Amino acid sequence: MVIGATIKFNRRGYAVLTAVLLIFLYFHFRRVPNRNQELISLVSLLQTSIQAAEEGGKLVVATRNYLTVQLKGKTHEGMDDSVTTADFLSHCIMERIITSAYPSVQFISEEKNVACDPGGDFVLLGKPEIKIPDIQVKASDVTVWIDPLDATHEYTEKLYEYVTTMVCVAVKGEPILGVIHNPFKKTLSWAIVGRGVSNNLKEPLIKDKGLNKKVIISRSHSGTIKEVLGKVCKDCEIVIAAGAGYKALKVAKGDVDAYLHITAIKKWDVCAGHAILNALGGKVTTKHGKKLLYGNDSDVIIQDGLIATLKDHGFFVDKL
Repeated sequence: MVIGATIKFNRRGYAVLTAVLLIFLYFHFRRVPNRNQELISLVSLLQTSIQAAEEGGKLVVATRNYLTVQLKGKTHEGMDDSVTTADFLSHCIMERIITSAYPSVQFISEEKNVACDPGGDFVLLGKPEIKIPDIQVKASDVTVWIDPLDATHEYTEKLYEYVTTMVCVAVKGEPILGVIHNPFKKTLSWAIVGRGVSNNLKEPLIKDKGLNKKVIISRSHSGTIKEVLGKVCKDCEIVIAAGAGYKALKVAKGDVDAYLHITAIKKWDVCAGHAILNALGGKVTTKHGKKLLYGNDSDVIIQDGLIATLKDHGFFVDKL
């Protein structure tokens, strides 16, 4: 054994070593997905979102008679802000379906603090057939918002017509994909901006509602909207309903002229309906006409209320 021996490489040795190193680096980084470069099919993400909403809805229906109700606090209007076992179960299955299929996208849920059983990857067979033009987007630009049970208060009162599960996809903060599912009526509405909408949103949107404007407001979070409308829009006909998803669809289908809300509201309540109305040529803003964005870095609370319309948006902004 020679102590202090020196290993010498000739030019060929350096070339071989360099080639081996480059090959190693190529295969190493090829295996590690680069979130900034990864592309996602929006049609495929829509299919997964539909499955998530429907599977969450199944648990909402299955647990309706076996509820544990907890109080999260009070709303701005002083109402109990409740959460049920159905909210948690729906959240966990929806989160698992979406994040298993798209682990690199940002994910935001109303029930974000729930400790779900991690399990393994959740794979559903038989994705729904969607025949619309596809578009690829960067995973790093995508934020998925879910509301695993919209209209929880009404759910505990067995007013199931208002209950929905919702998924929304925002790209660079813009809401471009929305899914709203009523598990009790088994209805499903979806849209991708600039690509297409579900068949139940293709019905004629111009309906004879008479001479007066018809607006829909919340039954449990209305604040002073009735008093405000009584002063600024005396000819407005008021429809009272629950669930942000339910009310957004009433606008989308032309049953009412506007969905108005003047107190704080959460973005997971609004995002899916916003995307659907965008796809139909409508508009959703704060009550002051300010644009809403849904990026991962945005505040989840909309402090300045909401106006959602298919047309005549400025009319309602001016009124409020």
